[in-house]
Amino acid sequence: MKKIVQIFTKLFMSHAPLILSLLGVLLWLLVYFIYWFFPMNQARWVWLSVVVILIFNGVSLGEFVKTLAVKGYTDSLTGLPNKGFMYLRLNIDMEKYAKQQKEYSLAMIDIDRFKNINDTYGHLAGDKVIKEIADILRKNVRASDEVIRWGGEEYAILLPETSEEGAANLIERIRNLVENHDFGPEIASQKVTISAGVVSYKKLEEVKVKENRLTNNTDLIVNFSDQALYQAKKTRNTVCRFSQGVTA
Repeated sequence: MKKIVQIFTKLFMSHAPLILSLLGVLLWLLVYFIYWFFPMNQARWVWLSVVVILIFNGVSLGEFVKTLAVKGYTDSLTGLPNKGFMYLRLNIDMEKYAKQQKEYSLAMIDIDRFKNINDTYGHLAGDKVIKEIADILRKNVRASDEVIRWGGEEYAILLPETSEEGAANLIERIRNLVENHDFGPEIASQKVTISAGVVSYKKLEEVKVKENRLTNNTDLIVNFSDQALYQAKKTRNTVCRFSQGVTA
């Protein structure tokens, strides 16, 4: 059954416009000729069958489109939402929190010296490290927070209703967990550390007002958190807050 579904999915994805067009034509022909071939009392049941089939097809097609949409916004290695989803969510959140004037923070996280892990132990070992850190992040945030696979060895965490200080404290606890985590024999139990940059929406607004910036809030909060991360990477295994010595 699974193989049949896979074949149908591949066929549909390759020829979706043609298949949907043919189904439309067949439906029109059925509607047009229904009273030619069936008496009135039977035609009603045929119509009911057609409606049931249309409902079933609609639900099936809706689930199929939903699956494609979810896959399109999901990182295949970690199962986390990807960068595309992050920008989608951030655009919504920035507009929402601008109106509500509530706290909101973004943390950008990078695995320190990750290239050395890949070069020394291979990419499969590197993938294992990426997945395990993703699990650590996922298990140590609130249900309202969103962990993102930014790409490569980088992650982001969206932290609604969280101040910059609160976000930094959370990421510091996670940094400590990663530092003390045993990643197993694949990398000879080598210690792995992370660096992180944190910025809050409140600090973003302060800079915009002070410097009269007109930059989009989404781009600005990503830019500022990236600057804080760059600052943290100078010493590594560190969490840096944007408000503490980062030049905007």
